[in-house]
Amino acid sequence: MTSVSMIKDILKTSGWTQEQLAARLGVSFATVNSWLNGRTKPQKSLVPSIQRLYLAQDVTRDMVPTYITVVFVDDRLQVGDIVFLEKDKDNSYDDEAIRVCLAESVGGEFDIMEREMYVANSVNSVFRGTKSAGRIYDKFDKSARAQVMFVLRNTAIARIVDWDNKL
Repeated sequence: MTSVSMIKDILKTSGWTQEQLAARLGVSFATVNSWLNGRTKPQKSLVPSIQRLYLAQDVTRDMVPTYITVVFVDDRLQVGDIVFLEKDKDNSYDDEAIRVCLAESVGGEFDIMEREMYVANSVNSVFRGTKSAGRIYDKFDKSARAQVMFVLRNTAIARIVDWDNKL
């Protein structure tokens, strides 16, 4: 998917104006307009920001956002990062284990970097107001996407933005 396609999708899904998108990317309205009209292309340095905005779109259409607790957090995880949730069907300890992988931009494409992070699935590790792996396991087929909202030592809270990730 091209950067311009992502920009069009961001505008359509979010309801933002070109001015609002420009402000979020730190560019002018004229720059965004030029991209959309095919006169210019986004600078390579802006592509990761465009990808992050694209991936962070909440396309769940859920009336109430769903938050999860992520445990065994890698120290590289930061607020705003996009993570992918994948059912770990080979996990011998938990039938409803959900692995969490950090998406990192590599040459303009997103690559899933596997880390041994998981959605919490114990009453002792699930933060109040978040869902356990068991409560969301049947809400998606293969993978889902979430955006990290808080990071606390080796635990994080993320908001589900897409239940059946198509990437």
